[in-house]
This record gives sequence, C-alpha cells and structure tokens, in this order.
Amino acid sequence: MALLIGSFLIMGAMELYAAKAPLSQEELEEQSEFTVTGKVIAVESKVRKSEVEQSIGIHRDRVYTIRLEINTIHKMCPDRAFLKDNQVVEAWQPAMRFPPLPGLQGHNPIPGKGDTVTMYLKWDKAKKLWEPLLPNGVEIKKKAPVKK
Repeated sequence: MALLIGSFLIMGAMELYAAKAPLSQEELEEQSEFTVTGKVIAVESKVRKSEVEQSIGIHRDRVYTIRLEINTIHKMCPDRAFLKDNQVVEAWQPAMRFPPLPGLQGHNPIPGKGDTVTMYLKWDKAKKLWEPLLPNGVEIKKKAPVKK
C-alpha cells in the first residue's frame, strides 16, 4: 500500500508535457528571431540522452545537425547576426521513451540533404546555437531529387 501511495506522489510531482500543436504562419513569423531560406548541404544525426524529457526512465532523442547554405534572410534579430553563409542548426525528435510518456515530439519535418527550406529560428542561449521553433519551424519548399 505504501508503495502504491509513493508511486502516486512521485507521479504527481513529475512535470508532464503534452505534444505541442503546430504554430500558425503568423505565430512562426512573430516568434522567430531569424527567418531564413536556403539549401541543406548536410544532415547528421546522433542519438543521445534526452535534454527535453526529464522524467524517470530511459529517454533518448535523435539530434539532427543541419548545415544550411543561406540564400535569403527574411527576418533578422538586430542583436544577433549570422556570421557565415553556412549556418549550423540543431533539431531533434524522440528516439526512445521508456516508459512511454506523452510529451514534446520534436521538430517535424526534418529536411534531407539538398532540400530547399525556410527555417523559423530561435537562439538557444544554453547550447549557443540556432534551433527551429517547435514543432513546425522547418518548412520544406523543394525536396532534393532522388538519386537512383
């Protein structure tokens, strides 16, 4: 009985997140610090311990490092500037959740190499890098041709 009560107390103390609804076009434009269009020149991924899901269990995220060749800057935050034409952006999606819990589902879609994209970006001060707005801060304008 004490174990059951203890379990409920722990569950009550945990902070659970729900999946985030896609942002409207107006919300994307308003919340982004930078809005850029460019071509994806490289995408790498690795699985690592989740920085998003902090509840009890085993939680891993697939983190995508996207190198973007910027063609157009649509919106620019005045106190930050891109220093290069090739900018690194980091996106993520859950890879494993045990136990399975409701929560943030990361960025969707993840572009592929050669895709032309518009990205609605926000600066992550802790990581010191740019991230697309969650969940739909990446808009694929043109898919790269499939090579046979």
